[in-house]
Amino acid sequence: MGNLELFKPPQEIRELNLLQELEKNPVISQRELSHKFGIALGVTNACLKRMARRGWIRIMNLNHHKIGYYLTPKGFAEKANLTLALISWTVQHYSTLKEIIGRKLLEMENSGAKRIVFYGISDEMEIAYVTLQGVNLKLIGIVEDQEKINRWEILGFEVKDLRQIEALRPDAILITSLTGMDERKERLKQMADVTRGRIWDISNP
Repeated sequence: MGNLELFKPPQEIRELNLLQELEKNPVISQRELSHKFGIALGVTNACLKRMARRGWIRIMNLNHHKIGYYLTPKGFAEKANLTLALISWTVQHYSTLKEIIGRKLLEMENSGAKRIVFYGISDEMEIAYVTLQGVNLKLIGIVEDQEKINRWEILGFEVKDLRQIEALRPDAILITSLTGMDERKERLKQMADVTRGRIWDISNP
């Protein structure tokens, strides 16, 4: 697994989300579905058409303004299969990411780092925190881009603005979010006088 494809939920997960939502609310609009799941309207439309072709949903014109998307017996059966696929994917994602993070933390420790900072609030960061217990490194702070801070305390740490990282005086920084990884690396590079190249991330090498 030499790239981040592992961490992108497969198409089946998107289909499961749609089926679960349609079961609860069959007259929801495509625009509402797109907004709820953060996917393009065209992608939502294509997914619904594909589900209809497969016989998972029945599309009904209710009136001039409303369309209903109703799960068929085949659709209910597929939803159950997709739920099992989601569980399997989640377990694989967690175990593989934990292994990658463990290697990165060992690299940091072997480089002489003792005091580290996590950059990026995410599910991946919480996995990194669990994995951290197995190495001789001390987490001294968590930072995030100011506009992305929506929790002021997590894991017992006050979340700091990235621009405050110098005050923490870390030996190394671990980027702990797969979202916006390249942009985060670039921001840290622009702070070279603070970071001095002591940057790791949780992507697969």
